[in-house]
Amino acid sequence: MSSQDVTPSGRPDPDSTVPATVPRSLPSAVPSAVTAAREPFAAEVLELDAVLALYAREASSSLGRRALMELAPREPAQATAALARIREAQERIGRKDEPNFAGLTDPKALLAEGLRGLDETRLSALRACLAASRGLVEWFGLRREEVPALAEIADLVPNLRPLEARLDDVLDWRGRVKPSASELLGRLDRIVSEMSERIDRAMKDVVARGDVRAVLSDMAIHRRGGRPVLAVKAKSAGRVRGLVHDRSQSGESVFIEPREVVELGNRMAEADADRRREVERILLELGREVLAQEDALMLLTETVAELELAWIGARVCVRMSAVAAIQPGEKGAARGLLIKRGRHPLLLAQVEAETLADVVPIDVRLGDDFDMLIITGPNTGGKTLALKTTGLFALLTALGLPVTGGEGTTVPLFDRVAADIGDEQEISQNLSTFASHLVRIERALRTATPHSLVLLDELGGGTDPDEGGALGTAVLEALLARGVPTLVSTHIGKLKEFAFRHARAENACTEFDLATLEPRYVLHVGSPGESGALIIARRLGLPEDVLQVAEQRTHRREGELAELMDDVRDARVQAEAVRNAAEGERDKAREVTRELETRREELERRSDQLEAEAQRGLEERVRDAARGVDRARALLPQLSNEAAQAMAAILNQLDQDLSGASLTERRQTFLDSLRKGSLVYLPRYRQRVLVHKLDREKREVVCKLGSMKVRVAYDEVTPYESL
Repeated sequence: MSSQDVTPSGRPDPDSTVPATVPRSLPSAVPSAVTAAREPFAAEVLELDAVLALYAREASSSLGRRALMELAPREPAQATAALARIREAQERIGRKDEPNFAGLTDPKALLAEGLRGLDETRLSALRACLAASRGLVEWFGLRREEVPALAEIADLVPNLRPLEARLDDVLDWRGRVKPSASELLGRLDRIVSEMSERIDRAMKDVVARGDVRAVLSDMAIHRRGGRPVLAVKAKSAGRVRGLVHDRSQSGESVFIEPREVVELGNRMAEADADRRREVERILLELGREVLAQEDALMLLTETVAELELAWIGARVCVRMSAVAAIQPGEKGAARGLLIKRGRHPLLLAQVEAETLADVVPIDVRLGDDFDMLIITGPNTGGKTLALKTTGLFALLTALGLPVTGGEGTTVPLFDRVAADIGDEQEISQNLSTFASHLVRIERALRTATPHSLVLLDELGGGTDPDEGGALGTAVLEALLARGVPTLVSTHIGKLKEFAFRHARAENACTEFDLATLEPRYVLHVGSPGESGALIIARRLGLPEDVLQVAEQRTHRREGELAELMDDVRDARVQAEAVRNAAEGERDKAREVTRELETRREELERRSDQLEAEAQRGLEERVRDAARGVDRARALLPQLSNEAAQAMAAILNQLDQDLSGASLTERRQTFLDSLRKGSLVYLPRYRQRVLVHKLDREKREVVCKLGSMKVRVAYDEVTPYESL
């Protein structure tokens, strides 16, 4: 760490650029299209590549690592879905049956060199990738109910089993072309094997001869250029007839191919050359088959990469106590940006590397009660860190990645992040520090919308304070008028007053211990901070007479500002009291309304229940009367014809009366509405059930009770809603 990156206390300065203890990028360059997509989000100034490299430690495969490093901001729906998948994966982290991503060699890299690049090694790696992908599809398919969103992605993985089977047919377990890959290759392989055996026997016969053995440096059969040779003592080289292929480094031995095996070696070399040409032909043919499936392989790459990205994010959540941020409108979310216990991941990496003792978390909110937060306070207090952390969280959320904050952290999906952070000069454009600030501010004013996030570090600095304050005020007014969420850090007093004069702006300050001259890295929303320059100057030994003059010149200005702040605070206190009282009355009204609604629903339920019970009682009495009528009809044959006719007329009229009295209009409407699939209640079983079948002639209902089917009479069925 350089000297300018260290605070007076010796602690790392959170306002400086984070030291390069974390790799800034991977060796492979990010494609230009991805770079272009990231530019509206200030990816470079927010050190995205360094953070992604940190997250990439959790990748299990080259495919996942590449996909992570090449991530670009997503469409809102895609980002939300990616974050949901991370939450699903997080539930599985730590279990014994986690999915295995280790075999996912990146198909994009394997196909990068085209047909000629598809050698045995790459084709074997592709086969392993296909097998691993198939295993992942099966894994997620078996756990569809537990991880539905991830299973939905797995369903999109194309079926490349035929290609995998084709690779299996051609390549052995070592990744080499099998002799069975073609009839010609099999024949050539047998010839090479036979010739190799004949050569071995011939070489052993030569070594066994006493005149040869006497001049050998060792008894081993060596290879030079693929040819079998013997190590012969240099001084006796003429005693072994054959071809000299090499000489030892010491010069004491020469390597000779005996004359007896030269012809065999030639024939074997020819056969081996033919075999290699056949292998090359097979690989080219197989390569064409692979490239014919390039679109499917790219789809596989994308879908499987999304699965591993979810797992990478879940592992980051566990290792770094991160969360997948929620968005406004979701359950438990704030109405605007809300960072809870936010810590910059690169600082956490320093803690992990034991180059930093600890990271103090910060809380930032924006977009609920106010659209602009103006942060003031002394240098090295953490103002720039607050801006960088907020911007980084916005960018990571747009990428669909977790942020190192606490539960409840809410990050809207901004369409861009415009950032003016740092004081580097634009040397390439011959711009001063102040001019470079203006260039970035102009870009922010030109492109920012109410759905963007603007970060302005040290607004108004680098020039005359009065002019800087006037220009800064104009910039803030323009952003506030357009409703652009904005975070600003400044030392300019005029900008501190801005928040007191505008309802949608708020002050914040960073804590600084003036006794120890050490920052506390804590952000307080609601009050402006002081630079503490005079106190720090006194502690560092600046002459007292100089300090007194400075204090006299600042006293009047501070008094005016303090008076303004007091007036605004009083107004805000009164407004807050009125708002709290109104909210209290509103809450009481809501509670009374809820109680009345609960009582009304209870009365309706009780009324419906009583009506259902009364109806059942009425129907029971009607059934008893109907049975009495039936018994009376059974006695009619015992009466005289005249008496029987008279009694039959009475009984028929009684039947009509009973049928009219049996059902209320409401009950009849309910029975008429019954259909297959209707949800009803069976009081006898105290269960809600689905109607499976109706028999209107017998006035019976068949219902599904769990795995069983039960047959009940109409009068045993009541509306489910009524109970």
